[in-house]
Amino acid sequence: MSARVEEAGPEGLASALVASGALQSDWLPTYRAAPRAMFVPDRVWPGIPEGTRQGALIDRQADPRAWLAAVYSDRPLTTQWDDGQHQGDGLGTTPTSSNSLPSMVFAMLGDLDVESGHRVLEIGTGTGWNAALLAHRAGVANVASVEFDADVADRARQNLTEFGIKPVVHVGDGRQGFADRAPYDRIIATCSVGELPSAWVEQTVTGGVIVAPWGPLYGGEAIARLTVREDCSARGAVHSIVGFHAAPAAARHVPGP
Repeated sequence: MSARVEEAGPEGLASALVASGALQSDWLPTYRAAPRAMFVPDRVWPGIPEGTRQGALIDRQADPRAWLAAVYSDRPLTTQWDDGQHQGDGLGTTPTSSNSLPSMVFAMLGDLDVESGHRVLEIGTGTGWNAALLAHRAGVANVASVEFDADVADRARQNLTEFGIKPVVHVGDGRQGFADRAPYDRIIATCSVGELPSAWVEQTVTGGVIVAPWGPLYGGEAIARLTVREDCSARGAVHSIVGFHAAPAAARHVPGP
C-alpha cells in the first residue's frame, strides 16, 4: 500500500479533525472503534470542499484508491438521490441520504455531550455510522434510530450487523420521535428541521439535550443545542452554519426543498 493511500486512511482524517477542534480526545476511541469505511457504500458522490455542490461519482470497484481517499477526507458523501428514484452515474436532482461531513458529525456529538448509559434517540439513520458511534459511546442497548426511508434503513441495519451490533432501527416519521423507547437523555437529528417537533421535547427527560440542524434550506442551517426544562419547553443556543438534507416532506413542520 502506498504512502498516498495510507495518508488517506483513518489516522490521517483523525489528525485533521483533532487539529480543527471537531474531534475531541475523549471521542478518539469511539472514532477508531467505528471506521467510517464500514458504513460507506461502493458508489458515492463526494461533496465539494467549502460548498454544497456535489462531485462526480466515485465507484470503489473502478477506483478503490479514489474511494478510500474520499471516505477518509472531511467531505460529505451522497449515497442516495431523489429518494432512491435516481439511476445511473450522473448527479441526481436532490441528495436525500448521505454519510455526513465528519467534522460536523463529531462537532454535533460533542454538543450532544453523551455519556455511557445515556438513552439516545437518533433521527435520520442514513448509513448507520452515527448510530454506531453513539452505540459505542452510550451502549448499544441504549440507542435507537429512526429512518424515514425503508430501503435506507435496511442498508443501515446491514452495515450495523456487519459491524457487529444491532441497535434498534425504526422506520417511521422522525418528527414523531420513537415513543416505544422513551424517555431519552439525548436526541440528535441528522436532517434539518425548521421547527422543533413537540414529540422530541415530550420524549426527552428534564435536563436532557436535543441537538439538531436548524433551518429549512439546504446549505443555510445552523446547529441548535437545546436543554429541556421542567415546563416541557426547550431552550438553548444556535451556532455553526452547516448544510444538511432537509427532513423528508412527510416529516417536516414547514415547507422545504
